[in-house]
Amino acid sequence: MPPAKTHWLGGFRHGRVPDMAVTDIASRTYNHGWRLDPIVRSLLDTDFYKLLMLQMIREFYPDQRVTFSVINRSQHVRLAEIIDEGELRAQLDHARTIRFTKKELIWLAGNTFYGKTQMFSPDFINWLANFRLPEYELNKVDGQYELHFHGPWTHTTMWEIPALAILNELRSRQAMKGQGRFALDVLYARAKAKLWSKVERLRKLRRPAAVRFRHPPPPRFSVAALVRRGRQGRPRPVLHRHLERAAGDGQRSRSDRHQRA
Repeated sequence: MPPAKTHWLGGFRHGRVPDMAVTDIASRTYNHGWRLDPIVRSLLDTDFYKLLMLQMIREFYPDQRVTFSVINRSQHVRLAEIIDEGELRAQLDHARTIRFTKKELIWLAGNTFYGKTQMFSPDFINWLANFRLPEYELNKVDGQYELHFHGPWTHTTMWEIPALAILNELRSRQAMKGQGRFALDVLYARAKAKLWSKVERLRKLRRPAAVRFRHPPPPRFSVAALVRRGRQGRPRPVLHRHLERAAGDGQRSRSDRHQRA
């Protein structure tokens, strides 16, 4: 008889903590003495659905050119006055140097997701081997940064997660500057205590809860509205159909239901 599968939360529920590397986050934050501490270190550090969408976009719209933009809507948070432009450009430039490694592509090609093997086609995996994030356009507008990414939809779409991560992390790092080692230690100790209180709540559950971390289920809604198309900025109906087919859940999007109502 093969051993029964155990849930990752089982160790917590029985009072045992799984073995894991412990990082002294406060010391790491305090000792920022290196020239560049990369925020984006792998192109796989993204939402899983982005890869699923990318495969669909490449299949149906390989030549569609779009512009993806990041604009801070919280006007009271003046990012251009908080984040150094040189540091921002350095992080964006570094992200453009990253490629999918051979090990990462092997992992994508050979892994099982949602009980399905070979979710990514061999042709798509080979295409990823030469993938690179496209160039960016960075502007300062009234105390804010505006980031624009022009090019094929197959490439601009992959800037979404890295761009947001870079902006958020640089803002956090700026907030940490000037704090002493002890103050940082207290700050992160409180954060870990808050996290552990949530783990203890999970331990009290009769059955392990379905906790979402990195790989969300396939999208059940159309994200085509993120890309401006046509005179009214709306996606063409055929795009909705392709997105719904790619989601694979057999459900129509809300917009589609309203149109047919």
